[in-house]
Amino acid sequence: MTRCPVQSAFNFVRPEVCVERKAPILFLHGLTASKESWNNIPQIVANATNRKAYVIDARNHGDSPWGDFYDDSSLDDLLYFMDTINAPRAIVVGHSMGGLTAIKAALKWPARFEKIVIEDASVKKASQQIIEVMKHKIAMSEIAIEEMPVGLNEANARKFIMEFVMNSLPAEMQKVTKFDDYSFVLRKTESGRFVFKTNIEAVQKALENEDEFMSGFSGVYERPTCFIYGNMSPFQVGNDEPLLRNFFPNAKFVGVEYASHTVHNDNAPDFTEALLNFLQEP
Repeated sequence: MTRCPVQSAFNFVRPEVCVERKAPILFLHGLTASKESWNNIPQIVANATNRKAYVIDARNHGDSPWGDFYDDSSLDDLLYFMDTINAPRAIVVGHSMGGLTAIKAALKWPARFEKIVIEDASVKKASQQIIEVMKHKIAMSEIAIEEMPVGLNEANARKFIMEFVMNSLPAEMQKVTKFDDYSFVLRKTESGRFVFKTNIEAVQKALENEDEFMSGFSGVYERPTCFIYGNMSPFQVGNDEPLLRNFFPNAKFVGVEYASHTVHNDNAPDFTEALLNFLQEP
């Protein structure tokens, strides 16, 4: 069942020189992250392309509304957002979960999207090992935030959670697990303790129903598409090129060195260069 769309929270990024007729660029973050995870990349991209950019919090994440998770409501949220900003067409840059949203939206409504960029996401279901690592990460992060000492600043709070979760993993899982500063989005309560800015219960439901989460891929999107992936990522998106070309015949694939799943944080310069090279192509 698809729910009613929600009004997504967002940051608006105006370029130094704005060409109004150009379609805006929408940035969609990954699972458990938020709009802040993109750092200064949207501003760099906006300035280089003379396009407005909108950096969006998905439902159940950041400052957007929370509710049940997960069907294809994120697709309707995206289209609703485009309508509220009067954007008949847009370019979408999506990481992980945001990449899946971009994939499904482009396949469903190809006329609404000028180009799409997918960061380390594919149409192939993740391995069971990766799913189990993600479930473990969520479960242990909930324990970590309860055991966290009071008085830490946000940077040290995130570090505490990351180290707690990583130390709880078996050695073989540690080899395929990587966290960055925005794996856990936090806010401080009046009591001085940190809580998650992600609806953890909803995310857990999504991971328990990964078959639904990774379904619904049909159609063909023939406009320019770019898959940017980390060469060290366990998702190995580059291996899916033959499969992905069935859906995206005009796709290009860029592997980024020294990067795992969150390419734009692991190697921001090379990610940004690949992104701009693609966006600036005619």
